[in-house]
Amino acid sequence: MRVAIVGAGIGGLALAHGLVKAGVDVTVYERDPSPRHRNQGYRIHISPVGEEALAALLPDAVRRRVIETATHPGDLLAGFDSQLKPMFEQVFPGGGPDRVTAVDRYAFRRALMTGLDDVLVFGKQFESYVVDGDEVGIRFADGTSATADVLVGADGVGSRVRAQVVPDFEVADIGVRCIYGKVPLSPAVKSLVPQAFLRGFSFVSNGRGAGAAFAPVLFRTPPEEYGDYLMSVLTGTNAVLGCADDELSAMSPADLWSIVARVTASWHPTVRELVASAEVDAAFPITLRTCRRVATWPVSRVTLLGDAIHPMTPAAGAGANTALWDAVRLTRALTEETPVLEALTSYQRDVTPHGQAAVTESLENAQRLFSVTI
Repeated sequence: MRVAIVGAGIGGLALAHGLVKAGVDVTVYERDPSPRHRNQGYRIHISPVGEEALAALLPDAVRRRVIETATHPGDLLAGFDSQLKPMFEQVFPGGGPDRVTAVDRYAFRRALMTGLDDVLVFGKQFESYVVDGDEVGIRFADGTSATADVLVGADGVGSRVRAQVVPDFEVADIGVRCIYGKVPLSPAVKSLVPQAFLRGFSFVSNGRGAGAAFAPVLFRTPPEEYGDYLMSVLTGTNAVLGCADDELSAMSPADLWSIVARVTASWHPTVRELVASAEVDAAFPITLRTCRRVATWPVSRVTLLGDAIHPMTPAAGAGANTALWDAVRLTRALTEETPVLEALTSYQRDVTPHGQAAVTESLENAQRLFSVTI
């Protein structure tokens, strides 16, 4: 069997490892020009579901690399008002030295690329596919083409594969914009930052639609490009941020971060000092999108995985973990002694309700966290 995966994100790379380990001929096509293209980094939560999936899919050497480059486990979820008055706190049990509860996305992807040099092809923007009998023809934007027995769309929220598989699939804009940034954890910053900010995920809200998330990325082994940092994310509507989407998308990182400074100008002095200590060039904007209902799609030799079929907000910390869960199910389906279409039907039957549960939880959390109606 030849499997083509479009998208070298977390789900696509994990799926590639699972299939390669089972002896399947796999090629991963990624639109980025190189593995170092997106190195701004941000923190991703890994749940027990994600850990179990990684253990099932990854060869020992790759799993060890993931563990080595993960962050030290945190144990706290906390909320504060804009003057850093505690609003809620939840403590989680700690884990052993090999627990992976949070990762930096860039370091995680680089670790997942370990051993896949012969599988990964960069600079390939998917354009379209044609199913012809038992074969899928794939065309790329650069005019090249490829063929496979199965095509997997693992190309994220804006999936081009999904656009052809389920053209009427609705991805909703929840009205919240995020400006991501990072504050390098120098000794001076560590002495300044509240201890809760270094123990896990903290959310600060002014009660009027603006919020800021802070989460530590304390590496076991850092990437070459940067060291420990505090992920810092401003959240709010266009009205709260004071600019429209076309303005946000055209702004330089420095201008984006100036919005963060302006919105938090009346907040606790510690928050303002953290904002002033940020690495300004690392700022980038994101629009929070989600589906409301995970669609089914016509069973063929083309299928979908992760955010390509169940995009969700980050409010449940479930996006990456659900994609990893999908990768386990799809690996199992494609490596059992079952006809391909029957296997893909079984996979869809599993992934739809599981993805729907994660989407629903993230929607409910987003409504509470961001005070929006979706």
